[in-house]
Amino acid sequence: MIQTIRRSLATCGLAALTLFGAASCGGGGGGGGNNNAPSSVDFVLTDAAVDDLMAFTVRVTSLRLVSQTGGALGPELLAAPLTIDLIGAGANPRWVGRDDVDDGVYRGVQLVIDPASTVALDRLGATVGVQHGATTFELGFPAPTSIDDDDYAKIVIDVDLGAALTGDVASPPLQFDPQGVVTLLGSGASTEIDEVEGLVTSTNSPSSLVIDAFADDDDTIAIGPVTVNISNSTVLLDDDGFPFASRAAFFATLILNSTELEVHGPLAGGSINATRIEVEDDGNGDAYVVKIDGRIENLDRVANTFDLVLIEIEKGASLAGPVLNGLGNPTTIACEYDDVTTVILLDDDDDIVDDNSLATGQRIKVKFPVFATSPFQAGRIEIEDQPEFEGVIQDISGLPNTIIIRLDDDDPAIANGQVEDAATDVTVNLANSTLFLDTEGRPTLTPSQLLVGLELEIYGTISGANNAPTIAASRTKIHPGEFEGVVSLVFSQAGSFDAVMLELDDPFGNTVTFGSVAVDFAPGCVFDGDATDAASFFALFNGLQQGEELHVEVEGIGTSTPNVIDAYEIEVEVEIDD
Repeated sequence: MIQTIRRSLATCGLAALTLFGAASCGGGGGGGGNNNAPSSVDFVLTDAAVDDLMAFTVRVTSLRLVSQTGGALGPELLAAPLTIDLIGAGANPRWVGRDDVDDGVYRGVQLVIDPASTVALDRLGATVGVQHGATTFELGFPAPTSIDDDDYAKIVIDVDLGAALTGDVASPPLQFDPQGVVTLLGSGASTEIDEVEGLVTSTNSPSSLVIDAFADDDDTIAIGPVTVNISNSTVLLDDDGFPFASRAAFFATLILNSTELEVHGPLAGGSINATRIEVEDDGNGDAYVVKIDGRIENLDRVANTFDLVLIEIEKGASLAGPVLNGLGNPTTIACEYDDVTTVILLDDDDDIVDDNSLATGQRIKVKFPVFATSPFQAGRIEIEDQPEFEGVIQDISGLPNTIIIRLDDDDPAIANGQVEDAATDVTVNLANSTLFLDTEGRPTLTPSQLLVGLELEIYGTISGANNAPTIAASRTKIHPGEFEGVVSLVFSQAGSFDAVMLELDDPFGNTVTFGSVAVDFAPGCVFDGDATDAASFFALFNGLQQGEELHVEVEGIGTSTPNVIDAYEIEVEVEIDD
């Protein structure tokens, strides 16, 4: 089935622009320690998935803080226009810039995007039309927020694609009207970033080095000096993709202001604690001239070939563009690899693997030492995420280990012939899978909470005949049910309430039907709107005046008891009864 794109603003599984404000910390990491100096701010973009889309790429041309005083705009925070995929691989955010921000009180952030550069791709890689409701928009803090250089802080700007996009992929164009919220978080957190490029400017063998970093692979968006911390567990790869014998051997090859590195690892306090470092250019020329983000189709392990569905040219667009133009600007290119010169990496744990780890449907980044003719020879393949499968639970009798699902009829696994059709039972092995609900905070679920009728997304590998396939799941995301209704009774001691549904938007499982329901607050339930917690929710209901009603939008999951729901997100609003 084709699903209309719809998710609530608070859902964390959707795309988000994230800023990290770093206090001045000295060295190469975050600027000087002068309290009179502006505070250094790092910009990080998180990736996530949206139903029915493989990619949603926009070009951000401006990013400015908005002062509380008169709405004055601060200095431009982007060194250059930035093209970014707001969906991405899902696991590791992208560091997109660093700048100095004057101390002050701010009400939000203003972004400007170039509508001509927006590209949406459906799950098969086809372009989907998009219309823009706004190209300049402001996202606000919940309250005026001070930024200073005394403490490490995070400023998170969530641009929620689920709320920003309306329409149906099957009936384009989609409507894109950016929405979101800005929040200031406390100190102490680190964030795993996707990757950062830079030239080595100094070394402190064997524990650290400093790079002149760039947010993009074409070295146009400068971040500045960044300290990279190295430990015994850091994976160090040469320009052919093979491990160095030791840290000493790695440091011995570095040429100051000439060797270019690609660094992976968590960003903490303006420095990177490296989990993997790859030599991109040993100082004698580029090892890889083009890097492309895409998805595998038609993998053939016998012929060592696959088709790469193009999402984004991350490096070498000036070289790759004319070549692709000569081929008629295809959306997919033919690639080949071999067992000698091609290195395959699992990006989530930095392991070097063989082609048995490749699978149709995987999101990957491919580096090409030469990019001239088809088929294009892959020099390095980084596996970003496992293939994704979407469907509905049909049978839970095999729990806690297995469930039976049926895929949506537009799932790529059906189009690729891996699954016969939408009526085919697919066995899902959950033994090695995480299990969470797609609401704020991604709360963990247990297999016993699963119900027939729940919609879900599974990341993993598929095997077996197409009429009896099995998916070995590594990550399982359950879509929450959602209803809009009116509260009829409350039970504050029990942490629950009764409600009458006005709309049932998404299924809670086969135990919940349209009508009257009992709702229990799940642990950590998030409140939004007129209520901020359970106490204020009950106070609102008990304080209703004549003619007022308490309206709710509830996201959660059904239970084994008919029409009883565990709520994980509730938006609350007092309304006048019409």
